[in-house]
Amino acid sequence: MENQQAKERLIESVEAVAGRKMQTPKDFDFLSELIFDRLRQHISATTLKRLWGYLPETSAPRLSTLNLLSQFVGCESWEAFCETVPTASGSAGGPPATDAAGTDEKEPEQSLTAVHHRKSYRNILMIAVSGLMVALLACTFYIIRHSDQPTEQPDNDRYILKKGQRFNTPQEYLSLFGITNTDTIWGRPVPHHDRMWVWTPEYRNRHWHNYGDSAQLMPTITEHWEPDEYQASPEVIAYRNKDQYWHYFRRNEIRITFMKGLVDSAYVFLGVYRMSIEKSDTTRCVWERVIDECDLNNLDYLEQLRN
Repeated sequence: MENQQAKERLIESVEAVAGRKMQTPKDFDFLSELIFDRLRQHISATTLKRLWGYLPETSAPRLSTLNLLSQFVGCESWEAFCETVPTASGSAGGPPATDAAGTDEKEPEQSLTAVHHRKSYRNILMIAVSGLMVALLACTFYIIRHSDQPTEQPDNDRYILKKGQRFNTPQEYLSLFGITNTDTIWGRPVPHHDRMWVWTPEYRNRHWHNYGDSAQLMPTITEHWEPDEYQASPEVIAYRNKDQYWHYFRRNEIRITFMKGLVDSAYVFLGVYRMSIEKSDTTRCVWERVIDECDLNNLDYLEQLRN
């Protein structure tokens, strides 16, 4: 029973991180891709459907599946996640039973004392309400008196990201999108916007390289996977890059891009990018800037920039 309770809590946590309920086949396809983007591990949509009860579950979910989903919500493993779920034995019980005879029969002295206390509480409550009404009247008078004073106009530039704008930490710009989880800063999905990401590539990364014209603030960003710290066979490299190309070609993502290490330790906003169909192939993905600014108050307009 406790294992079932932990599984239900895990499902709720995954949906909270994904930003949607899993109700349709497209939802499970989206979740499968989101898990891969974040963990670089694959869980099929069919496996997810069985775990959610969307399809009949013929056997218990594998431990590897539960471990990956636990990592997706920020825990090291399924065992660690289970430790965060309260059990029935640890829940608070109901109020202790009382003796009916003891509540019905009271000594006269106790009854008089209770009446006295009720009157005192009533007086204190009336004093508190009167004080609150006086405070509300004072606030209303102050607002009316100062309503003709000019108000400070909002700084609209604060809500429009512009190419070249610098941030000291990822938290500074991720918070603008309502993103509080910063454990994976290279890529975070924008809440409530499907296939739209806040992307933080590292300039000349040792795995993905991410090269381009830094003097022009990267009109294009070319990435291909070829790790430096260990020797990978040409076949493995070719397969990985081909897989990445078709994955992003199918997803048709929009990437709101901040680059790390372009000039110094700051994170520089470069603009909004999409994958160039003409310049990309199965050996590399080329992301091209399609707009220099990003209106944070109206992200829906970015949808029209897709290929």
